[in-house]
This record gives sequence, structure tokens and C-alpha cells, in this order.
Amino acid sequence: MRTRRANPGSRSMTRARHPLAAAMVLVLAAGGVHAEESWKTSGDVRFGYVASETRARSGAESDADSLRARLRLRLRGDLGGGWHVSGRVAARLDSDQDNEEFWMRTYAPGPAGLEDGQATIDEAYLEYRPAQSPWSFRVGRFQAAWGLDDVMKKSLDQNDSPNFDVTWTDGAWLQWRASDDWTTHLVLRHNDRRGPTGTLRRPLAFDDGDSRVGVLAVAESKTAIGPLVQRVVTLNWLPSALHPDGVADPRTQDYLAVTAKATAQWPLGAGGTKLRLGGELGYAPDTPRREAVNSGTGSADGLSWQASLNFMDLLPDHDLGIVYGRVADGWLISSDFRPNDELLEARWVWQPSKEWQFDARYRQREEIDLPATAVRPRRDNDLYLRATWKF
Repeated sequence: MRTRRANPGSRSMTRARHPLAAAMVLVLAAGGVHAEESWKTSGDVRFGYVASETRARSGAESDADSLRARLRLRLRGDLGGGWHVSGRVAARLDSDQDNEEFWMRTYAPGPAGLEDGQATIDEAYLEYRPAQSPWSFRVGRFQAAWGLDDVMKKSLDQNDSPNFDVTWTDGAWLQWRASDDWTTHLVLRHNDRRGPTGTLRRPLAFDDGDSRVGVLAVAESKTAIGPLVQRVVTLNWLPSALHPDGVADPRTQDYLAVTAKATAQWPLGAGGTKLRLGGELGYAPDTPRREAVNSGTGSADGLSWQASLNFMDLLPDHDLGIVYGRVADGWLISSDFRPNDELLEARWVWQPSKEWQFDARYRQREEIDLPATAVRPRRDNDLYLRATWKF
């Protein structure tokens, strides 16, 4: 039996216009700000059409579609003496939303961050960056992301605010560029007892007092060595955050995950087209029981990977990318990949100017491991057509 979600009624459409109008006022007001030279405004507006079809384990099918938007407005200032400050307001809007709320808490309402109809301050940090210094230090609320340098820019771990999502990191960030080749990052992340600010999935939980601070260490290089154009190694440590038998069980252990990412590029002919290959491998040595994540019995797997094939400047300013990934049921820290999923995605990107970018994506996802009672794996097909304007 196939069911379709009802179209939003007049009430929900009317309610949806209020946050959209308020956000548009902010965006338009930014164009009229005449701040001092040391203060600058910037932002972006992303809008488009999204649609999805889902086949549940039972075989029931459903579909949905809507118009969606994300609006962000930033104010950044130079305080002098190497000190800088930045703040940003972000809103996630959808034609099918039925609520409006300004979310100002130290945790996110869901795994994808803000829900439809919500807005928040997704940046509010103070940074010390001395002139000609190889290091900088940032504290407060900020955006942090380390994805593959390809068309999709997906990541198995830290990747704040992908697609239409709004997530953030609360904590401190030390960056050190010890040479022309490598930059090292150390991020200390605060996790509220009620939940994280980014995509850290259950049975990760932070009610234990020892779990409130997570550590992310990153070493990255974008210095070309032959065809290699990107190399990244990351380590995520979430002490006392994993409940291996489910969040209802008070027993905890540390969750550790490491990744290695790389991209390589070769020219194709004399027309400027380039072939770019990307890959990422991740491993988590300690994982929950499969009973805790509803994927079967025994210990969940901890090995995950993605690989991408990209044609950069296939036509002038046009890129095409294909990514395939297999993410284990015990991999709990990615905002781009769900645990226990096989993913295949194709994306086309056209960037006619620095201000405008247009994207089209089609994606298929299917569960890998199942409990014995499941009839078939869940399957999701979705697409979007979107435009992004930066100012």
C-alpha cells in the first residue's frame, strides 16, 4: 500500500511565512548596513525543492516533497591587537513546517540540528589570531568541517551544517600551522547532558559527567604532491559517551573513531577538465551491541568508507560527481551518512559566479544489516534542486 503525506494546508503555509519574512528582512537589511571598515556583514541564502520516497522494512511506501530554504546572516569584526569576533543567525524553513521557534539552547533539537521552522545563533565566537603567527585560538560557538575536497564534500565525521542543515560546535579550537605543508587542529567540544549540537547518534549520550567534553584532533595538508591534492587524518574521542547496550543502560565506555581522507587529481585533455578521485576510510574499535541500534545481534561493525569519482570543469564552471559509501551500524558520528547504510549519490554543480551556485542531486540509500524479524531492508530515494546565493 502506498501512502502520500498530505499537502500542507492553509494554516501551516500561513505560519511558515512568518519566519521566512523575518529572515528575508535580515538579509535585505544587511545590504543597507554602513558599518565601520573593521566590521563586515556577509551571509547566504539557499533555497530549493526536495522530494523523497521511502520503502519501510514492512514494505509500506510513502513519499513527500516540499520547498525548503536556509538563511544565514553574519556580522564579523576586527577588535585590534589580533582579536576578532563573529556572530551569525541561521534559520531552516520549509513549506511543510507547522511550527516556528527561535532555538537558543546548548544542544540541538535533533540529529540534523535545527528542525523546520527554527532559527538560532549558529556562530558566536571570539578569536585570537596574531599577525604573522602560525597559530590561532577560537572559543565560543563556531562551524567546523573536514570533508573530502570533491564535488560532494562529504565526511564520515565532523561536518557542520551540510545541505540545508543547521548544526554547530560549542567549545574551543586551536589551530597550528607548523609548516607550509601541514596544519594541526585541536577541537574541544562541549556536549550538553540533554544532547549534542551536531550529529552524534544514539546510543551515544552525554548524561555522564565525564562525557561532557569531546576531543577532535585533525592533521590536514592541501599541498599538492604529485596527483595528491588533499590528505587528512582525524581522531574523535568521546569519553564515557557510548552506551553499548542502549541509552537506558547506565554502563558507558569511550567512543573512539579515526579516519583517513585523501583526494587526487589528473588533467583530462586540453579543455581544462580534471578527473578527481576521493576516498575516506573510518574505523571505530568499540561499538554498541546491534540490539541497541536495531540491526541484528552481536557487536556492531566499526569499519566505514566512501569513494568518489569527480569530473571538475566538465564544462566551464560545471562539475559532476558520483559517490558510493558503506557505513557500519556502529559508526555514529557522521552528518552526511546514516549508520548501517549503503549510499549511492550523483550530483551536478554549476557555479556561474562567486555569488551563485546551482546544485542537482539524486541519492539512493539502503540498510545493510537487519534483525531477523525484518522483512526487507529500508530503502530511501531522494533528490533536490537548489540554488545558493552568497553576499
